[in-house]
Amino acid sequence: MSSSSSSTVASSISSKTSSVKEDTTDSRIQELNQRLSMAIGTTKKPTVDGLNENHNRLNMHYISNAYGYTVYYSVGATAKEFNASTLASETPYATFNKTAYVSTAAAVTALNHHAQETGLPVIDLGSGVQGTIDRGAGQAYLTWQAGRWSVTVHASPVMGQDPVAMSKQLVALFNQYSLPIPSQVGAGNFDVTDNGLNQTITWQEGAILYKISARSAETAIKMASSMSR
Repeated sequence: MSSSSSSTVASSISSKTSSVKEDTTDSRIQELNQRLSMAIGTTKKPTVDGLNENHNRLNMHYISNAYGYTVYYSVGATAKEFNASTLASETPYATFNKTAYVSTAAAVTALNHHAQETGLPVIDLGSGVQGTIDRGAGQAYLTWQAGRWSVTVHASPVMGQDPVAMSKQLVALFNQYSLPIPSQVGAGNFDVTDNGLNQTITWQEGAILYKISARSAETAIKMASSMSR
């Protein structure tokens, strides 16, 4: 996967995140990320919101436990204060999750990595990328490998769906945005159907799994790419 643009985290933040700045691609998430760092420590997190518009109405809240945390990203009618109690009622367009496992082996096992199988039909996805497609029981899975990553696109032929077009779109996006380099494995699992937060990117760093789930595959890729360095 090729090079990507990156963004930086600003060092200043207003005392209240409810004050709306101009609609730029990064000012609001910079503010919210700094509040997040104050709450859970300076850890890895997406530095872009993955949106094409409404950046100034980005809202963020999180939940945590002994093993990690989940950050919820939503677009509200107004920008609200970080972690405001009312944000639980907003529908997230993406989440970011960090989970610590007891060992590297446990983290690798928990990750839904798909090895590319032999003996299946080969599909040319462009840019020198070839995938294999597994069809059966009314389902189709198109999988390819990119370094330590596996990428799989699911479709339902009985619903008139085909994974090839989306897979080609993803290859083009991966040519534009680079993903983080996992310690051992990473997996992008996508679905032709836009049904909730079912476009996921998960990667392993030691005994930790990072996962971004989004309604849009492009959003997930952009957010993951911002963590690639």
